[in-house]
Amino acid sequence: MKDISIDRKKCTLCEACLETCPAHIFFMEGSEIQVHHEDQCIACGHCVSVCPVDAVIYEGLDLTGFLPVREASDVPEEALYYFLRSRRSCRAYGPKKVPKEILEKLIEIGRFAPTAHNLQDSEFIVIQDKGKIEKLSKIAATFYGNTVKRLEASKKPIPSYLKGMMYGFRMNYEFSLQGKDRIFRGAPVVILLHSSAENPSSLDNCLYTLFHMVMMAHAMGLGTCINRYFVAAAENVPEIPKELDIPEGHKIYGCVTLGFPKHKFYKLPSRKPPKVKWI
Repeated sequence: MKDISIDRKKCTLCEACLETCPAHIFFMEGSEIQVHHEDQCIACGHCVSVCPVDAVIYEGLDLTGFLPVREASDVPEEALYYFLRSRRSCRAYGPKKVPKEILEKLIEIGRFAPTAHNLQDSEFIVIQDKGKIEKLSKIAATFYGNTVKRLEASKKPIPSYLKGMMYGFRMNYEFSLQGKDRIFRGAPVVILLHSSAENPSSLDNCLYTLFHMVMMAHAMGLGTCINRYFVAAAENVPEIPKELDIPEGHKIYGCVTLGFPKHKFYKLPSRKPPKVKWI
């Protein structure tokens, strides 16, 4: 049972806790804010973080990780715009090894990504073993080679969305036969995210976590590539989750390759105009 209460001497009745609580456990009753249904609390920390006078008392919640909020002006809008645009997918990595301290920092920021119902249920696998990366690449490449053979041998027409992917599928396999890695592109680090297959929010949770890590890596001068090729292979080849000792009932939802980039980009590519419906 969570123990949440209000310090009446400090409380100014601003109602910030009441209005920001996602579980609606704070209620204005007369001239006091009361707390009910504590068992519904998701421990997001909103109430503690939003109270300007520290009137919310949350017994059992570790406050050591609560940091003061910096003003938004610390990150100028224009600088953030160009920073987000400047992140590119990296498919050529240099020989420099990624220090473990950097990988730990990426995981640290990843755990602060939003998760549905504050479940914080994304789990990480960090692969640095070159032999393991090569083995997983070959397994995935073989899957794509078999997929091409199966689709081309089928009497049914190949779905239109797959037609444009067949070249890439075929290249994955042919590169592998030549001893080349087109799945992970020779990256020194592969990070996977997995979570419960029963939770319909697991995909979103893992991808939010993944993108937090990707943008932090960009800020640290690292190159990354979000890798759907491997995730799709893991969904269809039982050998992959077995090789990685993925817990029963879990599924791989995210994969990113990581390393110091071999090449530097000098331009920010354009994009198609957005299709927007304003209502």
